[in-house]
Amino acid sequence: TIRSSDDRRFASALLSDPVVFGVELQDSVITVRTADFARLTYVAPRIAREHGVTIFEFRPTDESLESVFSYLVRK
Repeated sequence: TIRSSDDRRFASALLSDPVVFGVELQDSVITVRTADFARLTYVAPRIAREHGVTIFEFRPTDESLESVFSYLVRK
């Protein structure tokens, strides 16, 4: 999930990258669907910068210990 200075603009811009296969905007929160969270953490700041958007919060929705460990081991 992501909170930003312009959620609508940022959600639209995120859809332009192939790592993102869906976004949902609800209650000032963008929920991004991706199969590659590591890549998303790399491209999201670049996309935000290109579109003049500030990211306030960037948080994975799957915060189990196993998923965090798996993410860190793959890096």
